[in-house]
Amino acid sequence: MAERRYEYAPAGTLPGLLQRGRGLGALMAAEDPGAAAELVYGCIRWEWRWDPRVDERGRYLARLIRDLELPLGPVVEVLSGTEEARARAVRVLELLALGGSAEAREALGARGALGASASAWRERAGAGAGSAVGHGEERDVPALVAELERAWVDRAWCGPTRLARGLARFGPEAADAVSLLRRFWLQTPHSSERAAYLEALAALGSAGMAEAYTESLWDCEADARLLGAEHAPDTPRVRARLASLRDDPIEEPVVRNTAGARLAGLAPETLGRGCGGASLREGRARVDG
Repeated sequence: MAERRYEYAPAGTLPGLLQRGRGLGALMAAEDPGAAAELVYGCIRWEWRWDPRVDERGRYLARLIRDLELPLGPVVEVLSGTEEARARAVRVLELLALGGSAEAREALGARGALGASASAWRERAGAGAGSAVGHGEERDVPALVAELERAWVDRAWCGPTRLARGLARFGPEAADAVSLLRRFWLQTPHSSERAAYLEALAALGSAGMAEAYTESLWDCEADARLLGAEHAPDTPRVRARLASLRDDPIEEPVVRNTAGARLAGLAPETLGRGCGGASLREGRARVDG
């Protein structure tokens, strides 16, 4: 079983979206769960995180298994694979068990895998920043944009967030960077950096933020889901997803709390509760509405 595959599918395809943990991938998968099943299992069998120390996939994949009602058998089979593959499968099964899946708990118990996921799953790493990034002046913007352009040409996925944060300081004055930042947001496989691109795009006044924030409610990264919960426009689709995140036992507390607070502050309207597959399918059904 191959452990690493860096030949990512194109970012606009379902395989590429799922490999990157994009929210749009989860929404598209809901359109045809049967066709998406092997792609979802493949994201557990093989390592698609650019940096497993910081990139998240566990909740994303567990939700896909649960919401698409996919059989757990192929996930359980991965427990017999390599140590790294086993850790990915254990993480998904642990989350499903946390969400109430007796089958997942039984599978973990039968394989002696309860509590066996890597302790450093959410370990975070910091990146340095140049003086122009942290303390530059408006005249430094062209240099920062040029550096971001070089990073794009080189497909240097690790580190451009420091440039994104630096450019964000200048707001609309750095608007020349919007197209590059959007490309990074759409295509990076280094998912832990995606939220920084989203924040920079907002600071620079990019168009399309309503759609980006809405998609982010389904993102693999908690930081991106948090931004979506805070800023996605008030629509029935967004309210349904906020309710799902608020009530989801496998969601991180900060996201659950933020989703709940956002809902509480919205104008009264009948809000659905629960976190089943219905919200995933309904979300995709209205994604272009």
